[in-house]
Amino acid sequence: MTRMTPRHHTCPVCGFNRLKEAPRSRSGGASFEICPACGFQFGVSDDDDGISYEEWREDWTARGMEWSSQGIRPPRGWKPEKLLAALLGK
Repeated sequence: MTRMTPRHHTCPVCGFNRLKEAPRSRSGGASFEICPACGFQFGVSDDDDGISYEEWREDWTARGMEWSSQGIRPPRGWKPEKLLAALLGK
């Protein structure tokens, strides 16, 4: 029996690297998943509300990069500054 390893995706807003779905499909459709780290909902925050990744990121960092989800706990050792720096290539 072959074990499949779960595939994770990275949030283009905050760098959280454990999204269950890609934020956007290859054809451009949104996943509608909410990033538990920053709270961005792909297909709603951007498409419906007109907020760019950069705008959301700026607001999220200004608020102290707090974990957004109330129902999902942050992973052990979660360091938003490190993930964001990796995302932005810093």
